[in-house]
Amino acid sequence: MKRILKVLSESYIFVMAASLVIGLFVPQAKYLIAWNTFLLQVIFFLSCLKIDLKQMKGTAKDWKFLLLANILMLVGFPLLTWLVVNPLYPDMGLALFLLAAMPVGMTAPLLVEVAGGKQSIAMVLTVTTSLLAPITIPLLTKLMYGATVAVDTLGMFKQLALVIFVPFILALIVRRLIPSFVNKIKPTTKPISICLLGLLIIGAVAKQSGAIIALSQDWWQMFVAIGALYVFFLVTHLIGYYAFWWKKHDEKNTASISLVYMNFTLAIFLASQFFPKPEILLPLVLSILPWATLLPLWKQVSEMFLKPAR
Repeated sequence: MKRILKVLSESYIFVMAASLVIGLFVPQAKYLIAWNTFLLQVIFFLSCLKIDLKQMKGTAKDWKFLLLANILMLVGFPLLTWLVVNPLYPDMGLALFLLAAMPVGMTAPLLVEVAGGKQSIAMVLTVTTSLLAPITIPLLTKLMYGATVAVDTLGMFKQLALVIFVPFILALIVRRLIPSFVNKIKPTTKPISICLLGLLIIGAVAKQSGAIIALSQDWWQMFVAIGALYVFFLVTHLIGYYAFWWKKHDEKNTASISLVYMNFTLAIFLASQFFPKPEILLPLVLSILPWATLLPLWKQVSEMFLKPAR
């Protein structure tokens, strides 16, 4: 039984599906939303425990590449998403904009290693984009949507600072003072984080359960939304890869994966806090489908068609 529970707890798809079902059909779970900030803080704290600043120093020497990558991920790509999608589908445009504006996901270094990229570069991008995100996300959102949507720029900055800066600093202190504790809990951080993410999604979905159920009954609209998300992720892969055409294959692959596998958890959190509309929240929750399934396909495409022949 323990083995089964461990496998289930480490499965993104299972936890996300279960969380969506519980959120939709147990409306009382909406009271969990009061804990969203704390849940996300714990998730960030557990993720930041894996960050080793000493290992990042060598990679940081290529500052021009890192600077351009941060600009693309935090500014360029969100602006491009807004320009292309928002005029056609405003609600979907805001959902995709939020995804595009997110920092690199904390699991990106692992995914980069699996797909044949440079893990050290992905780690630096994870840290730098996460620390810059509390500034870029509120400013860009205000700039792009301030005329049509009420954007609490200061409130968004405060929330982002609480869920990014505080856990990051605390994790560095814990790593420094009690490294034995960090080594001890490392094997449990992933399943704990996934389960906490499930609780975060349950609360966010439960708050809008009635509207989401009504929206999801339109199967064609659901099909279009999921299809749009897959197209969005595939196009993001290509943009991230070819934006750095002069770099080696493994570095371009790293940039691509880092851009695609963004921190969708943070996007769901922000939507539930500042844009609580089912038309925005549902695509963000559904983004777990391409997020969890596209990497094997991209790895094959990258190996077969993009990697230079020796």
